[in-house]
Amino acid sequence: MREKITRALKIIRTKILWGHRLGRLGYRTIIGKCMQIDSPKTIYIGDRVTICDDFIFGNLALKDNLLPKIKIGDRCTILYRFQCNAYKSVTIGNGVLIASNVTIVDSDHIMMNDGTPPTINPKFITDPVEIGDCCWIGQNVVILKGVKIGHHSVIGANTVVTKSMPQYSIVAGNPGKVIKRNFKKMG
Repeated sequence: MREKITRALKIIRTKILWGHRLGRLGYRTIIGKCMQIDSPKTIYIGDRVTICDDFIFGNLALKDNLLPKIKIGDRCTILYRFQCNAYKSVTIGNGVLIASNVTIVDSDHIMMNDGTPPTINPKFITDPVEIGDCCWIGQNVVILKGVKIGHHSVIGANTVVTKSMPQYSIVAGNPGKVIKRNFKKMG
């Protein structure tokens, strides 16, 4: 009974703090304490999502605040210290589990020949990121621009995903490679 009351209070707290700020806040969603959120109206979160503390949602194109940049599907669980930086878009499907310390970015800084440091260069190379339904993203994973991860895939801990992965893949390494295909029905 105590757990149900605690969960209900967290849902109410989330609705009060974030319901009017985000582009969409789904039904029965819980959001923990954030470290940073840029342009909250560009963030769409589905129903029954849990996002734990110390997350960052970064909008790398602050002038473009009208489009949904970060979209999180229904029934996702995102653990501590998640960072998602979007210039165009990052889409996370339904039923995705994301472990702690995961970073997802849809862009890279551009190195200029004129000596301009990349940290102050306003130009980016960008390509949207998509994570399919029912994926499991392990601890300390980094997912880079242009990656599409097929549904029901598992990304092992400490993997750096630099290219797209097919559905039902088990991926590990740096850079990430398919080490196995799992065609058994999961879930």
